[in-house]
Amino acid sequence: MATGTWEDFTDKYGFSDGEGVEQRDFEARARLVEILNDHEAMKAAGLHALEYDRPGVHNPCLVVVVKGQAKASKELLKLWLAGEIKEAPLPDEVEREIPSFVTEA
Repeated sequence: MATGTWEDFTDKYGFSDGEGVEQRDFEARARLVEILNDHEAMKAAGLHALEYDRPGVHNPCLVVVVKGQAKASKELLKLWLAGEIKEAPLPDEVEREIPSFVTEA
């Protein structure tokens, strides 16, 4: 697989509907989440990026961004899956840097 894009990591149809996902994509996702969560703009906005292993027949390698930095990732993922918190957009500063973050990851 060529280098993934932000859309691959955020769309259930990414990585050719999941058929093109490889182990290295999960490793890149982990690094991407780390980069995002260390970014000052994410911290200032109270946002947290999460790794989500989507079950089913589509893309299993997703990144979800939610409000709630003060809680642990597992708790935030649980709240998001239960519909108690919603996805949040990236801050503009982070949005502009996403292509380089994905390449770095």
